[in-house]
Amino acid sequence: MNMRTLLRSSVAARVILLASLPLLFACGATKHAPEHTLPETGFRAPVQRIVDAATIERVEKESMLDVYDPAERTNRLVYNFNARFDRAILIPVVTGYQYAFPAPVRTGVSNFISNLNEVPRLANSMLQASQTKVNATIIRLVANTTVGLGGMFDVATDMGIPKQEEDFGQTLGVWGVPEGPYVMLPFYGPSNGRDTLGTAGDIVFSYYQMEYMFDLAGITDHSLASNINTGVRAVDTRAGIPFRYYTTDTPFEYDILRFAYSKARVLQILQ
Repeated sequence: MNMRTLLRSSVAARVILLASLPLLFACGATKHAPEHTLPETGFRAPVQRIVDAATIERVEKESMLDVYDPAERTNRLVYNFNARFDRAILIPVVTGYQYAFPAPVRTGVSNFISNLNEVPRLANSMLQASQTKVNATIIRLVANTTVGLGGMFDVATDMGIPKQEEDFGQTLGVWGVPEGPYVMLPFYGPSNGRDTLGTAGDIVFSYYQMEYMFDLAGITDHSLASNINTGVRAVDTRAGIPFRYYTTDTPFEYDILRFAYSKARVLQILQ
């Protein structure tokens, strides 16, 4: 066979090969995917492309977007307002407070306020019918008020009796009241329908508690004392929260905070 014949044969073979490629691809397209043709072994199971409803529901509940927030646009506006107020007023005041008073004094103030809050904690523990929480709160209140010099020192925690963080929103949750829609409260921050009602109840309880305390202390100007009490509590509370608005380096800060708050409240009620 001469060279010309070889070249012709080579060219013909190439033409045949190119012409047959579409046919080969067409045949290949009709074949089943390899995972459907390989036999099952201990290292391989059939591919399941259908996700069951329970898995979908679980994933949705774990999603940051799965929080009932029908007033999201308004809530985001309130969130921005809170961020501006926090940066312009609260944080500078907190910074000045921390600069003016040493840590032991600030700790004593926090302990004193916390000891006052043992009374509403005790009331909510009783409303929740939790004998364990009631016992712990009574011991804390008595120990810190007496040995702790009016609550300036948290001796109960040193004794191994932790604080029972109970509020009326949690009590409503224990009673079976649904949480309702997510709400961003001015100044207060994240909440929901149930916790908003609970916050109102806590405010009323605290008001009458402090009115009684003012009378007990012989304070006549209740209005001034109430304003000072509110201001000191606000500064102390903010000083104890490390969170700072718009410092999380994520555009989803609102969503993350909403998710974290909602899940945290569920866990607090279940405790």
